[in-house]
Amino acid sequence: MHPAIVTVNCAYRKGITEEKLAELIKKQEFPEEYPLNEQVEVFFSEVPVSAVVSFCKKHKITVEELKNYYEQYIKPKFKNKRLEELWNVL
Repeated sequence: MHPAIVTVNCAYRKGITEEKLAELIKKQEFPEEYPLNEQVEVFFSEVPVSAVVSFCKKHKITVEELKNYYEQYIKPKFKNKRLEELWNVL
């Protein structure tokens, strides 16, 4: 199990799978149901950027997909300056 998923799932009884999280990001879909919606938000707001990058490499998520998802669904609620710095580096 990827370390990012451990962080995402630590506060929830039912965990999201790596595959489900990757699918949501790639398809640019935000889940409406709890706890999936919060788990996705935790991925973008609480997981260290290095683990986010590692997760994306493992699941072949492009920087553009990650950025678009963040800008559309996450940033209006939670800003992650460290993650935003990634857009300038990659």
